[in-house]
Amino acid sequence: MKNKWRKLFSSQIEFTCPYCLQQFPIIKATKEHEPPLSRQKELGSSRILLACKDCNNEKGSLSASEYQRWKTTKDFAEFARLEAIRNGNLKQGRIR
Repeated sequence: MKNKWRKLFSSQIEFTCPYCLQQFPIIKATKEHEPPLSRQKELGSSRILLACKDCNNEKGSLSASEYQRWKTTKDFAEFARLEAIRNGNLKQGRIR
């Protein structure tokens, strides 16, 4: 019975994804680490946010600001660098 109430309650609460700005029921939220766990030594301490599953998966290993640049850049070299980071190739994504 307790889980039934929890599910009903959480289906009524909504959150806004910080990346796509759409609203979703809280039960569709995924835990997002900022900066990503794979880069915490490089970028510093982390905090946990809620994001929609699509944005969280698409973001990969990018930080929030890198993800926004990845979505909007028209510079091919910058896009390629960010794409390398997004896919977990952190060495290739570093600026030389």
